[in-house]
Order: sequence, then C-alpha cells, then structure tokens
Amino acid sequence: MTSLEVSVAEYRRVLTPREIGLTRDARTVSTLRSDYVPLWFSNRTDWRWRADFDAPPGFQRYVDMYSEVTTHQPWDDVALFFDRVAKAESGGVPLNPLSYPDPSPMLNSAAMASAAEALAGWFCETHYGWERSIRPQRVSPDIVFREKATERWAMVEVKSSFRRGNLRSRLTSDMIDLLRILAATKQLRPGRYSVNIIMIQVVGVAEVNLTSLILEEPTT
Repeated sequence: MTSLEVSVAEYRRVLTPREIGLTRDARTVSTLRSDYVPLWFSNRTDWRWRADFDAPPGFQRYVDMYSEVTTHQPWDDVALFFDRVAKAESGGVPLNPLSYPDPSPMLNSAAMASAAEALAGWFCETHYGWERSIRPQRVSPDIVFREKATERWAMVEVKSSFRRGNLRSRLTSDMIDLLRILAATKQLRPGRYSVNIIMIQVVGVAEVNLTSLILEEPTT
C-alpha cells in the first residue's frame, strides 16, 4: 500500500478554567457532562487527507518519532489482518475465536497502537503545523507539541480502534481523564496550552477515520 485515505472530523472549542475544575469528583463531572460537553461537539469541520506513505521522509520516520514501542512498518501488520479477514470471509470461515481449527485472525494491538500514534503525529505536523517537543513514555499525554504561531503547548492523547461507530462517549471520557491530569499539574500557565484527543478508527486496509477533539485555552 502506498497511500491511506483519511476521513477527518475535527471538533474545536475554547476551554474554560471551570471545565478543568469540574473534573475533581463524580458529582462535578456530572455537571461538566451536562453543561459543557455538548458544546465540545457543537462545531464540526470535515475534510479528507491522503497520507502518502511513499513521500519523503516515509511513514517509518513518524513511527520512530511518535510510537511508544519499537516497531518496524506497523501498517504491514494491519494490512495482514485485513487480508486474513477477507480470506476467511470469502472461504466461509466464521469470524469467531472458537471456530477451530481456523480461528478468527486477531489484530496485533501493539502494531495498531504504533501505527495510530505515528499517523496522529504526522497529522498534527501536517495540518496543525505543530512541532514535536517530547514523546513521554507510559504517561499521559502521549505527545507534547509546540504551536509556533501561539507559542502554546499542545498536549495530545492518541486512541485507536478498528471498529466503526459513534465515538462521542469515548472521546468525552478520554478528554475528562486528560483534563483531570491537567488539573493536578500546578506548573501549567493559563493561556499556554491546548488539549487534544485524536481517535484513529481503522475501517479498512486503506481507509481510516480520524476524529480530533481540541479544547484550547484563550490566549488573552
């Protein structure tokens, strides 16, 4: 495969200090969900992006920069999974883990995560013009970028799935978790950061849905 068709859905909203404070316990999170979360998804922009795997510097460069684990060409594993699924379906083999002696193929979750992180980093560089600052290990957020235009920090958490469906509930929960981490980080300066959840849904060997939820502090 030389290219990937990416359907992008972006939600962007200004973040208020009150929203961060409401993450402190279950009662206030309920208020956050009812009063603010609907606003997170009120402004949607859609477009398509063709990710050319053969264009310099190549997909492996983004894997090396943004993946938490060491992998080589993780998309090859994703492609192999869909190839096995297609062969199983064409041969009438049930896609069920108990379908012995031909069990359903299992997606390599490490390869999936690695490919998603690489794709998310590539996307942020290409469409937001963000510069990679650091890729923390085993902590959240997954990637920290620097916004050249605003000199703000962009904190990105990457999630992945190979299932279609409405992701609003999962995006909401993941964003609340990230905001809770930010609430505990006393070193953060007001107006100096944005937070972003990127969900990568692999729906085929050459087709991906990318959802980006961005909450950004006002600069003034």
